Amino acid sequence: MRCIFGDPIKAPPPLEKLSPEAVASFLWKGEDSFVEELLQCMTPHVDESILNDLKSKIRARDPSSSKDIQKAVHKSLLW
Repeated sequence: MRCIFGDPIKAPPPLEKLSPEAVASFLWKGEDSFVEELLQCMTPHVDESILNDLKSKIRARDPSSSKDIQKAVHKSLLW
């Protein structure tokens, strides 16, 4: 930090707290999401029809459209 910013006090924090929306996006959306990684790992080991059914169930439990995202993420993770 000292090499990059000179004074370490002026450096930004190394970690940022994610918003509930960002957490939902990180878990459920995009190519690098947790859900997509899990599905890619399962693909060679699961029948295609079962995998498609699981994908539709996962999409139905996507918490990003909920009004209370924190509660929806919690509920979706427990599913």
